[in-house]
Amino acid sequence: MQRRKTLLGKSARTLVAVVLSALFVTLLLASRVLVPVLRVMATAGLVIFGFCALIRRDQVVAMWAGAGLAVGSVALEVALGAVVRALAPSGVVVISEV
Repeated sequence: MQRRKTLLGKSARTLVAVVLSALFVTLLLASRVLVPVLRVMATAGLVIFGFCALIRRDQVVAMWAGAGLAVGSVALEVALGAVVRALAPSGVVVISEV
């Protein structure tokens, strides 16, 4: 009976490790597509915010929407990077380009 519990425990740990590794690889590959999209969204938000703040001062809602878009996309990019680094297996160093 003891051997069966030990085997079940090792199997469960192995299954969790496999699922975490698969999730890491999936998020790592998805981040190669999502990060450039998020950076374009942040740039667009900054352009909208700057345009509304400097030229179209009457468009307050659009100005704050642009600021929210920029801040939100940067926050999502940072969160995605943090999740990828947290899921990295031991011995793997995740280096993101600037």
